[in-house]
Amino acid sequence: MNKTDIFNMFFKTNESLGGRRMLTLLCIGLLIGAVIFITYRITYNGVSYSAKFNVSNIIILLITIVIMIMISSNIVISLGMVGALSIVRFRTAIKDPRDTVFIFWSIVEGLSVGSQNIKLALISTLFIALVIIAFSFYSRLGTKYLIIVRGETSLDVEEINSILKKYGMHARLRASNASLQSCEAIFEMLVRKKLKAQAVKEIQAIKGVCSVNALLETGETVG
Repeated sequence: MNKTDIFNMFFKTNESLGGRRMLTLLCIGLLIGAVIFITYRITYNGVSYSAKFNVSNIIILLITIVIMIMISSNIVISLGMVGALSIVRFRTAIKDPRDTVFIFWSIVEGLSVGSQNIKLALISTLFIALVIIAFSFYSRLGTKYLIIVRGETSLDVEEINSILKKYGMHARLRASNASLQSCEAIFEMLVRKKLKAQAVKEIQAIKGVCSVNALLETGETVG
């Protein structure tokens, strides 16, 4: 390797990727991004679905492809990109760990397409999508509820627990708080589909019960 080869390695841009090839890579990335988009949409079971976040996964994938094409074209550009990207700090809070999975998935597929490893990108996308969908249906076999019962100090916790077990697959007392004037009991209940209103009515009919609140437990954090 002579001086000219070394000079070309650092300062000459690799033009082996034509405009048509670059457009093809971006279109493949868009197709893979659509699979990620659909997978996130059909497997989401939280309270508020964010379409903006889902679209952001596609954009992240396409940007990663562009970065990979730039890095592969020239060593100086690749070093500059490393320095530029190390300066950027993202401080957006990810409330659901599941969202982090989709962000990382989009980045990895963008790296695969940008490095022109198309077969790996397509196979891994389909495989990961099937795994996420399978686990999503598994998690929907049962729905968790938190039942908050407030009443007088003479509140019969065992009677409430027996009613919940009658209408659900599983029920247990999670917390109990008592004062001189009132009592509060929090139960965790697992049902097959949805909580029946009759269960709440029967609890309200118990002597000493003032209020009953049923909350769907999704695992999401608020704030």
